Amino acid sequence: MQSLSSLALGLGVVLSSVFIASGSRLPISNGQTTRSLASRQAPGVVAPSDFLRRAGHASVVAGDWVYIDGGEFSFMSDGTPQYQYSSTILSIDLSQTWSNSTVTIHSTSKPKGAPDLMNPSLWYHEEEDLLYSGFAGRLSSFGDAPSPAPFSLWSFKPDGTGSGSWTEVIDSGSAVWDSITRPSQSMMAFGSGSAYSLGGFESSQTALSTANLDQNLPVPGLMQFNMKTKKFLNSTAGGYSFNGTAEKGAMHYVPSFGPDGLFIVMGGDDFWHTDPEHLTDLETISIYDPSSEQWFNQTTTGNIPQPRKEFCLAGIESNNATYEIFMYAGWAGHLGAAAIPFDEIYILTLPAFHWIEVYYPPQHPRHGVTCNAVGGSQILTIGGLDTNSKHTVDTLVYTSPYDTTPDPFAQGLAIFDMTSLQFADKYIAKAPQYVQSDTVKFYYDTRPATKFSSPKLAKLIENTHFANATASSANNSSSPSQSDSENSTATPARSTQSSSSNTSHKTSVGAIAGGVVGGVALLLLLGALIFLVRKRSNSREPEHPSYVEVSGESKRLRGQGLQEMYQMPSEMDGNPRQIRVAELRGDGVQSPVELRGEYEPSELNGSVR
Repeated sequence: MQSLSSLALGLGVVLSSVFIASGSRLPISNGQTTRSLASRQAPGVVAPSDFLRRAGHASVVAGDWVYIDGGEFSFMSDGTPQYQYSSTILSIDLSQTWSNSTVTIHSTSKPKGAPDLMNPSLWYHEEEDLLYSGFAGRLSSFGDAPSPAPFSLWSFKPDGTGSGSWTEVIDSGSAVWDSITRPSQSMMAFGSGSAYSLGGFESSQTALSTANLDQNLPVPGLMQFNMKTKKFLNSTAGGYSFNGTAEKGAMHYVPSFGPDGLFIVMGGDDFWHTDPEHLTDLETISIYDPSSEQWFNQTTTGNIPQPRKEFCLAGIESNNATYEIFMYAGWAGHLGAAAIPFDEIYILTLPAFHWIEVYYPPQHPRHGVTCNAVGGSQILTIGGLDTNSKHTVDTLVYTSPYDTTPDPFAQGLAIFDMTSLQFADKYIAKAPQYVQSDTVKFYYDTRPATKFSSPKLAKLIENTHFANATASSANNSSSPSQSDSENSTATPARSTQSSSSNTSHKTSVGAIAGGVVGGVALLLLLGALIFLVRKRSNSREPEHPSYVEVSGESKRLRGQGLQEMYQMPSEMDGNPRQIRVAELRGDGVQSPVELRGEYEPSELNGSVR
C-alpha cells in the first residue's frame, strides 16, 4: 500500500484541464498554533483520460463552490488500475459555465491530524461561512493510512478561490468524545444552524477507541451538532423507529415547511433485523421537526421506488410553492445484472408526498454517489461505483466496482435538469430559476387531497416559507387544512374574498321601490324566454343525445359513466393516439387512470419504460 501512495504522489497531476494545489502551504491554525502542511496527501484528482471511479465521499455547496471531501477513487497508471483514498478537499467553481470533460477541479491539502475518511460528514454553516468535517466516517481500505483517524472535529474556511484554511475545533483529547461514538454510514444533513446524524455503525475502522472490535455494531440515536454553540446533543430517536437506528440511507433538509424546516429520512437498511439485507420500504418516509423535536412517519403515494441503500438526495423549491426531492441510483446489496434496474431517478414532490418516476433505459447503475442542487433546475451528481460489476470472488468484491468500467460520466460528473428531466454533460452558471416540469405540474393540476399521518404534521406543512414562489402560486398551490379526524387532509387552496362595509344601514324607500319594480320586470322577461325555448325544442327530434367531436366525426358515447377510449389526432405528428377521458368525481378532482401494460417498467432490455 505504501508503494501505491508513493505512486499517487509521484504523478504530480497538474494537467491542462485540472488544477491541483496539493502540497501548497496554507495558513493552518490549531488554537494559537500555526502549522505547515504535510506532503503526505494523495491528490483526489487525476487526468480525465486516466480517471476510473470516485465513491464514498461527501459533497456540499457553499457559496459559488461545491466542495468534495473524503472517499476513495481509482485511476489507470501504465495500464494498471490504482486505488487511493482522497486526502485533499476538492472544489469546483459554480460561478463559471463548464463541461464535465474540461472542468477545473481544485485540490487543497489538509494539515496533519485532519481526518481522511470514507463516508465522511461535511456540513456547511452559512451564517459563519464554515464547513465542518471529521465527525463521521471510517478508515479507507486503500492507501497507507496506518490506523483509524483520531476522533476530532475540524472547520474549513473558504477563501473564495476554491481553497481556504483549516482549524481544529474540538481536538481528539477533548472530553466531549467520551460519551460520543463516531458513526460510519449514518444518515446526515444540516440546516437551520444545526447538523444531524442518525444511526450508522461503529467498527474497528471508525476510531482508535473501537480498533479492537471484531464486528460492526449499530449506533442508535440522533446526534445534533449546534454549529453556533459548537456543542453536541444526543437523543434516542425512538420516534424514528423501534430501535432508533438504521444505516446507508439518506437524510435531506427541506427549508420550505415548518418553523425551522424539516428533515426527511428515507431508505437504507435496518441494522437490527435478522436479514442482513433488510431494506427500509420507501412507501413510508420519516420526518423530523427540529422545532418540536418530534418524529412523524408519512405514507407516500405514486410510483413508489423499490427499497435501496447508498443512493443520493438533492432538492429544489419551485416557483409554484412546492419542493421537489431528487433521488438517484443506489442498490440492494447485490452486484451484477440484479443492480441494473437501480439506474433510475425518482422525484418526491412536497407537500403532496407523491413519487414520480423519470423514465429512461437503465444502463449504468451506481452506488456511493452524492448529488447537490447547484443553481436553477440543475442537480450535480458526483461519482458512484459500478454496481454492474460481475466479480463474485470475495477479494475482488470491494475493488471490482472501482475498476470494471470507467465512469461513463467524465470525471464522474453529470448534470440533471429538473425541468426538462434530462441528463447533460454541461453546467450552466447563473441558470434561471427552477420551474416545475410538465409532469409535476400535471400532477398538482389533477391530484386528489393528501392525507397526512397526523394533524400535527399537517399543521407543520401548512407553515410555509418559499423564497422563490411567484405571486400567483399562493392561490394555485396546495395548502393543507387540519381536520378533526386521525388523518389530516390537504386540499387545493381556493381564492376567497372577504369585505367589510361601512355603508349606513338606512336605505331609502325610493331605492326599495325601484328594486321591486325591476325584479318583477326581470321575472316576466325570463318567463317569456323559457316558453320560447321549450316550444323550439319540442318541434324537432334530437340527433345526437350524447357525443364528442373527433376528427370531424361525431362519436357516440356509451353510457353516462367512464367514457370509452377514442382515436384522437395528434397535433404534432398527425397520427392517432389513444386517450382516456376519465369521469369526474363529485369533488371535481379527476380520478387516476392506470397506464396500459405496455408502459410498465422493463428491467433489463433497455427499452423505453
